[in-house]
Amino acid sequence: MSLFLTGGVALAYAAGVVGLHRYTVHRRRVSAQHFATLRWLDWDTLLFGLVPDAPRAEVPAPAPPEGGPPPLVLQREASEANRGELELLSRLVTGGALSPETLQGTRFSGGEQRWVEVLATFRGDPRATLERLQAGPANSVAEAYLREWLALTHTATPFNLELLVFGSKRRVNEALGRFGDHPALYFVRAHASAVLGFTGAVLDDLARAVYFSREAPFYLQAVLQLPFIEEARPALVRACREVRAR
Repeated sequence: MSLFLTGGVALAYAAGVVGLHRYTVHRRRVSAQHFATLRWLDWDTLLFGLVPDAPRAEVPAPAPPEGGPPPLVLQREASEANRGELELLSRLVTGGALSPETLQGTRFSGGEQRWVEVLATFRGDPRATLERLQAGPANSVAEAYLREWLALTHTATPFNLELLVFGSKRRVNEALGRFGDHPALYFVRAHASAVLGFTGAVLDDLARAVYFSREAPFYLQAVLQLPFIEEARPALVRACREVRAR
C-alpha cells in the first residue's frame, strides 16, 4: 500500500511541476501576443534560385496566407519567356493547387522541380513533407528553414516542448555552421525560442535576422508588428523604424 501511495505522490508531484511549467510558458507567450509574426514564412528564402533572371519591377506580388509581406523576389518583369514560371511561383506562395501537368513546359531543372513539388505539398500534408525533409541532411538553407518551421508549427504538443526546441536549435546551429549567417535560420531559431516563451532569446535572434538580411522588409515588419518588442527592446524597434523611413 505504501508503495502505491509513494508512487501516487511522486506522480502527482511530477504532474504538478510539468503543469506549473506549462502554465509559465503559456503566460510568457500570452504576454508576447503569442509571437504571431514568427509563424510567417520567408518566401524570398524558399524561392531562392527558382525565380527567372529578370529585371526588378514595381509590380504587385502575392501575399502569403501565413502572413507577412509579399516576397520581393517575385517583383520581376514578366515576359513570354518567364511568365509561366512567375505565375507558378505566385501560386505556390498563395497556396494554389499545383498538378504535375502544371510543371510541364517550365524551365526548372530536376532538383528545382523536386523543390517546387515540396513547396506545393507542405501545406496540404505537412507531416509527410516534414518526414521527407528529415530523411537526410538539408541541401540548402531553404530546406533547413522549412524543415524546422514545419516541426515547430505542426509537431509541438504539451509533452514534447523541451525536446522539440532542443532538437530544433541543435539542427539550426548545425545549419548555421554549414551555410553561414543566414537570416532565415536566425528567424526560425527565434521561432524555436518562442515555443517555450524565451523572450530574450527571441529578441536576440530577431535582431540577428534583421542585421544579416541587410534590413530586408520581411524581417523589419516581423519586428515592428510584434507590439511587446517596443517595451522589451526599444532600441531594436527604433532602429527598424529608422530604416523603414529611409
